[in-house]
Amino acid sequence: MNKQSTFFSQKIQEIHAKPNGEILLSSNTIFEIDEKENLYVLHPFFESLKHELETEGIMESSLAFPCVQLNIHNKEAVCDVTIKKERDFLAVLLFDYSQHYEHLHEAAQEKKSAMLQEREHELAVKYSSEKEAYLNFIRERIDTKIISEMEKVIGKVEHLKRTSLDPEQRKVFEDIEEIIANLHLKAIQALEGLDFDFDAE
Repeated sequence: MNKQSTFFSQKIQEIHAKPNGEILLSSNTIFEIDEKENLYVLHPFFESLKHELETEGIMESSLAFPCVQLNIHNKEAVCDVTIKKERDFLAVLLFDYSQHYEHLHEAAQEKKSAMLQEREHELAVKYSSEKEAYLNFIRERIDTKIISEMEKVIGKVEHLKRTSLDPEQRKVFEDIEEIIANLHLKAIQALEGLDFDFDAE
């Protein structure tokens, strides 16, 4: 027997049973099964097919089930299952693909993780871009609509300052000048505050 046939013979288990589930023969290459056992009691997967397999008649084609997780007598394996039904005979083939499916699962997990990381990166870039656009909009509004307008007012106040005012007018003028200067300072501080990196720790 060559190495290839030895490998496949260790991965395939053949079970013969009566339609009522009574096991006649098992090659026991994957699971240890006694001939006195019943196929439908071995695992809920086989139990779920009981009605169809017990019904009289021959199936024109085999039943094939990929990636079935079986646990028989405390041993687990992921198998492709093929069942051929004759009139008074069932032939069950189990193909042990546990390692194959495990690698597929790991590959799928890695792919999913990579996709999530890529999506997270895309969202971070989008958030950063949108935040920068919003901050630029606010900066421009403060700079052009508030600070520049206030500077025009300050210019007019300076011009008014040079006119002759009586003491009462001078006091009102000084109060207005102080309020405008404070507002101008706060607008500049707000503009400078927008350059602060809110994401920095």
